[in-house]
Amino acid sequence: MNKKKTQEKKRKTQSDYIPKFMEWGIITERNFKGMDTYDIPIKRWDPLSTVSIKSKDFGLREEHRRLYGHYAYISPIRGKRPKGFKAQDKKSELLDCSEQILSKTKDVFMSITEGRVIYDTDEHPIGDGYTIIICEDNKRRDNPFSSFPHKIQKVPENTKALTLINRYPAMARIIEKDVMETIEESLPSHLRLARGINLVTISRNFYPSMCFNLVPEEVLAGIFISMKESILYCIQEAIQRDYYDIPVSPFFNIGMKVGGSQPRLHGQIYIDLSMDGHGSRLEGFLEAFKQMGDTCHLCKTSHQNSDRIIKKSEYWTFYTTGSPVRNYHIRFHPNEHIRRFSQLNINQISDLAHNLKIIFQALDDIEVDKNRNIIFNCCPFHYDANFHFFGDIIPHEVIGGAEMADDMRVARKLPHLTAKEIRKAIK
Repeated sequence: MNKKKTQEKKRKTQSDYIPKFMEWGIITERNFKGMDTYDIPIKRWDPLSTVSIKSKDFGLREEHRRLYGHYAYISPIRGKRPKGFKAQDKKSELLDCSEQILSKTKDVFMSITEGRVIYDTDEHPIGDGYTIIICEDNKRRDNPFSSFPHKIQKVPENTKALTLINRYPAMARIIEKDVMETIEESLPSHLRLARGINLVTISRNFYPSMCFNLVPEEVLAGIFISMKESILYCIQEAIQRDYYDIPVSPFFNIGMKVGGSQPRLHGQIYIDLSMDGHGSRLEGFLEAFKQMGDTCHLCKTSHQNSDRIIKKSEYWTFYTTGSPVRNYHIRFHPNEHIRRFSQLNINQISDLAHNLKIIFQALDDIEVDKNRNIIFNCCPFHYDANFHFFGDIIPHEVIGGAEMADDMRVARKLPHLTAKEIRKAIK
């Protein structure tokens, strides 16, 4: 018996927890019993904004129809995820990163990292400690398609980050064959079962996400390293199960106003295994890079010498985008023409962590809203596309009706003046 099968058998023997319906994206005959078809996670394409993709465009296989447009994941289990912020936290959102605050703060992930039950101030247990861990730093652990959640021993103090299967995902990861047949028979033709892997990467020790700029540089780099290795592991295992044409979306929700539900700094990754296409935003990027050909805008654009440049290092360029989604919208990209987050090397990752901390401190100093998203835009796996990987830092801001009605935004600050303001704040 090979090492992987031995480890999986050991997990099965040790695990005494039976996943409830859709926990960790698991659907079995046992936990599906009594559930309704509409309890499953659904991927719904908007018929008014969905167009077929021609397979020849990006080297996609022709076995299935591919779409692009607007879609939504509808997953009832998302509403059951623990709320990490208490009432008293909502005003401050843990902006105080003092040692006293860090040492006293407890969250749902602590029972995992400490390998024991953690209790809040009212002596109620916080989390049960069960998890499926994909990577500890860059060390691979449980198989991405494991169906055996388990408790782990205390994570070593020198560990920087852990990547886990999200317990409350937007997509189904494992579905027993008989249940799948039942779902396919009962699901209306205009709806699709959402299939994929949702990952969450946490810092081993507690750091409030709202104090992003104060997180140690090596910890932030450790989070990126764990995310990278987990993506590679998941894709490798997915390919072995005949999944292909796989969009991967790494991102951070920093603060409650932009979707953060837990106070601990964490990144997330959506790996879509539906094999039915991609969103209209990604389609725009793919088509734009396709038309550029060998003249990549990010490699040769005028912003290299522009007054919109905020910071440029050996490995990265940060600048204010000329068409901002929000005020203070910052875009960044590796100076090397690579297609995916998972292709970053250790030097690029370390430099990214270093510069993001500087940028976030500058935004804090000029009092830009601390609730921010970081979006990493990547070429999907198996797509034959000339794509230059890039990221967006998007601060929270209330937008109006016109912006919701079309793919446009109204900003109040000229990008070159925004860049000047941020440059001035960088110490």
